[in-house]
Amino acid sequence: MIFVVLGTWEMSFRRPLIEIDAAVESGLITDSVVVQCGNTKYSSSRMQMVPFFGKDELERLYDDARLIICQAGVGSIMLGLRKRKTVIAIARLAKFDEHIDDHQLEILNVFSRTGAVLTWTGAGDLATVLRRSESFVSAGYPFGPEKISHEILQYLGAQIRSAD
Repeated sequence: MIFVVLGTWEMSFRRPLIEIDAAVESGLITDSVVVQCGNTKYSSSRMQMVPFFGKDELERLYDDARLIICQAGVGSIMLGLRKRKTVIAIARLAKFDEHIDDHQLEILNVFSRTGAVLTWTGAGDLATVLRRSESFVSAGYPFGPEKISHEILQYLGAQIRSAD
C-alpha cells in the first residue's frame, strides 16, 4: 500500500493527486493508494480519500505502507523517517496557491540533501521518482532523546527530592 499524506493545512493541494491518480490509471502504480487529503477536495475511484485520521490510525497507516508520498511538512516527513519508510516528498508551492510561502522547498532541500528522502517536483517526474524509490536507501535522520522532556523530568525529579 502507498500512503499519501497531504497534511492538515487549509489550502488545497491537488497537484500531486492528479499525477498519482493518472499513475494508478495507467498501471504505473499497482499498489492500493490511501490518501490523507486534509482540506483538499478531490474525487477518485482509484484511491481511497480520507480527510483526516486520528493519531493511532495515522501511525498504523504509516506502519502498513510500503511507500510514503507526502507534502514536505516536517511532521509528515519525520514520521515516515521514524518508521523507517521510504519517503517521497513534494513541496506545497505559493505560486500554485498551495501555501502562503515556499518554506517547504527549504525543508525538502535539507532532507533530500542529506539523503533522507526522495524529492518529487510534481512536474511530470513521478515515474522517475517511483523508479528511484525501488532501490533507494534512506540515510535516515539522527533522532535523539527529546531534550525538553528530559529537562522537565530532571526538574520534576529535583522538586520531588527536595520535597522529601
